[in-house]
Amino acid sequence: MPSEKDRIKEFWVWFVTHNLEFLRLGSPDESFWDLALEQLKKIDVNFWFELSRHRDPAREFIVTTEGHVESFPVAEELVRLAPNIKTWTFIALKPAQGFRFTTQYEGIQFDPQKMWFLPLVNESRPADLGIRIAVPGLNSMDKTIAHNAALVILDTGLGERSASLDLRFTEVTDVPADPASEGHIELSELADNIAWQKKRLLSEPI
Repeated sequence: MPSEKDRIKEFWVWFVTHNLEFLRLGSPDESFWDLALEQLKKIDVNFWFELSRHRDPAREFIVTTEGHVESFPVAEELVRLAPNIKTWTFIALKPAQGFRFTTQYEGIQFDPQKMWFLPLVNESRPADLGIRIAVPGLNSMDKTIAHNAALVILDTGLGERSASLDLRFTEVTDVPADPASEGHIELSELADNIAWQKKRLLSEPI
């Protein structure tokens, strides 16, 4: 069986050979997308990929593991060994994009700018950060769908690394009548809050 490095090299040879097909690729519904994904998963079964829509100055090829932390080093090695192609920028793991977006998940529209979060404290393990995400209209939708949508939103907003490594626990709830008075914080402030929490933990005596 080929080594991990050999599988990575084989993928990049295949990518270069099919560079034009990749550049033309626009939607996961296209047959070439499935073919490309099949080649990528020969390296690691947890791999998926995303493409930016624009090529200014280069189109982005983002390798994601969908939160499987054990595959993070492999994704980083894949990008480290990527060829130098001026029409492409290769990125390991979804980068942080902030929360100024909306997304469709299972046919439901979610707006992170209308969501809040409540930091959760685990007294026995204070370093394990957790949050309760307040989702508008949660009581009228499937809670599992809403939670999965929230995880996708966190991946996009915080970036895949932070969403997977900085948050140890997440749950969802409906938005209270007055979220701020109950200690909730706007979701758009989550990255700053995580940074503050980590700094606070480092400064506290052991």
